[in-house]
Amino acid sequence: MTNHSCHSHNKHDSPSVGHGSAREFLRRFWLVTLLLIPLVLTNESVAGFLSIDGFGLNKWVQFGIATVVFWFSIIFFKHAWHEIRARKFGMMTLVSLAVGSGYLFSAASTFVPALSTEFYLEISTLVWVLLFGHYLEARSSAGAGNALREVAKLLPKKSHRVIKGKEEEVDTAVLKEGDIVVVRPGEKIPADGVVVEGGANVNESLISGESKPARKEKSDKVVAGSICLDGFLTVSLNRVGENSTIGQIQKLIAKAQKTKPTSQRIADKASAVLTFVAVITALLTVLIWLVFIGESFVFAITLAITVLVIACPHALGLAIPTVTAITTSLAVKNGVFIKNLA
Repeated sequence: MTNHSCHSHNKHDSPSVGHGSAREFLRRFWLVTLLLIPLVLTNESVAGFLSIDGFGLNKWVQFGIATVVFWFSIIFFKHAWHEIRARKFGMMTLVSLAVGSGYLFSAASTFVPALSTEFYLEISTLVWVLLFGHYLEARSSAGAGNALREVAKLLPKKSHRVIKGKEEEVDTAVLKEGDIVVVRPGEKIPADGVVVEGGANVNESLISGESKPARKEKSDKVVAGSICLDGFLTVSLNRVGENSTIGQIQKLIAKAQKTKPTSQRIADKASAVLTFVAVITALLTVLIWLVFIGESFVFAITLAITVLVIACPHALGLAIPTVTAITTSLAVKNGVFIKNLA
């Protein structure tokens, strides 16, 4: 099991994407993919290149499609609001500025022909890329959930508890400290305890990594998840549930879902700097083109929005979640349970 130092997670950090939402992000990604097809075909440049004529309603089709895509991007604004409240401006803040300003300006251009500039395709493509990035991030979180399920399999579902000299089969979950259980050949020890009777060779490789069986006799300690290979053991339980070795491992893995890899934290810091640089550059763009060069306000705003869209960290939104998803998945498949991604 991989052991990294525990990392305390600030309560104001951006909310992590739950593994249960991976399927929802994938669904949104495919829906936006389908919507991009007519959006591309009705784009003025593409339609002209393909000699597609007769689409007098192009701008209204684009407005309708882009509005649906914009609705799919609302989750980015929720993350951005969290960043703003925590005063930790990051990638979602910049993405929301670019998507929001680009969509609103494009919508205004649809209804006010004098504005004459639309960013529907660019904004929708940005949303499309980031949705896929969020899907990968959700999948990486699911890796920790898969690890928890794998650890849970180390414990038996049923155990043989002894009460007043009589043996009864009970769910392992109902066992308490002080209970006496009997473990027969081929069965797993349900919790940490001490052998009070019997003797057997025990396979502890799933816990310790040691392939050689350990001989257990009276007064020896045994660990939850170990397998009794021969003979029989009567065990007095002293640590059950979350207090057992298995329970502690599950706690560590659960914490992994709340941590970020070092690369992600570096990317967040870079995004914070990039957000301020992009906003200041956009404001300077408006000022220079409007005041010093003498262009119209509409032209200056168009360039400013272009700056925000170009500055969006597409690569950071896709590359980091991709790497995290792949590494987490490979680790779980190879029996390495990562308790901290930092």
